[in-house]
Amino acid sequence: MISSRRALTCSLVSLTVGAGVAAVPAQAAGITVPVQCELSSETLLPWDGVSYDLQGTCGTVRVTADDATVTMPAATQLVVEGTGNTVTAKPLGAVSVVGAGTSITTPAIQDLSVSGAGTTVAVAGLVERAVLASTTSSLTADTVNVLRLRGSDSVTARKAYRTRVTGSDNQLGLTRADRVVVTGDRNSVTVARGRTTVRDRGQDNVLDLRPRRR
Repeated sequence: MISSRRALTCSLVSLTVGAGVAAVPAQAAGITVPVQCELSSETLLPWDGVSYDLQGTCGTVRVTADDATVTMPAATQLVVEGTGNTVTAKPLGAVSVVGAGTSITTPAIQDLSVSGAGTTVAVAGLVERAVLASTTSSLTADTVNVLRLRGSDSVTARKAYRTRVTGSDNQLGLTRADRVVVTGDRNSVTVARGRTTVRDRGQDNVLDLRPRRR
């Protein structure tokens, strides 16, 4: 049993590196597959229900599987197309989430784009630019430099510098914010501290902007 399981794992690794997309063995779900990244080529993760352990220096990582668990180092680009995936990563460059029900945990993201519904992104540090254009997705971060809310999502952050809300029914909770522009409707914006420049051009928005403490 042990030897056959080890042989299956080796076979999966070989197919991942050499073929890109291959038939899914019935026994693949539930196993852990080690994958060696290469900066110069795309790493494709296609098998449903598999735990992937990525090593090396990653360029582009593309997840087309459903219900996979991915542990990975830093990468230039992460693209999640499948649904129900969980990704734990070191700092990431460009991140694009198309598949629904995705969960991403990372220390930092340079450029984040979310269109898959029900996505959860947790960033311990900085997000340089984030665009959320989905429904019921959430982003939590320490700091967001540029934030765009185009769907119906939620964001919680300690600090956001430039925020524009063009979607409707968003929930935005910030400790501090420099500039917030709202053109959508029925959005909720809370800024707990500091001085914020706000423009509200939508309808039925709820803005809770507390004055600077003296």
